[in-house]
Amino acid sequence: MPIAPNATAASLRADLVDVAVPMLVSALQDGLGTPEPQEGEPVYAAKTSRDELRLDWANSAEFLNRQVRVGGAWTTWRGKTLKIWSALPVTGSQPPGELDGPVVGTGDGQLQLVEVQAEGKSRQAAEDWLRGARPTPGDRLGS
Repeated sequence: MPIAPNATAASLRADLVDVAVPMLVSALQDGLGTPEPQEGEPVYAAKTSRDELRLDWANSAEFLNRQVRVGGAWTTWRGKTLKIWSALPVTGSQPPGELDGPVVGTGDGQLQLVEVQAEGKSRQAAEDWLRGARPTPGDRLGS
């Protein structure tokens, strides 16, 4: 199954359900077959920590977009948590973390915020959040 370049963890999960459910039903009807022991030692993945999901605006727009697409990405705005639910990398240049409308400067390129959630608030379009946040020239995320 091809994975779209803008796929998120949630959209990928939904796509996989559509593919996997018929396969699972078929496997259960046909029988599970003979189990085979796993080769090698088991590998355990550590749980992703909250700090790993904090956006470092010195990273590239592409890297930050991947973090956002995983889910749970966040930064700070005026000392409070701001979750980033959806964003798009765009071309351009400005200092890392600096806001210009919904566009944030990164270490390489820019990230356009699409959907955000301010601390204690509901998810909303970035443009709506900006109307309430009223950033001034030079304001930065992550500080």
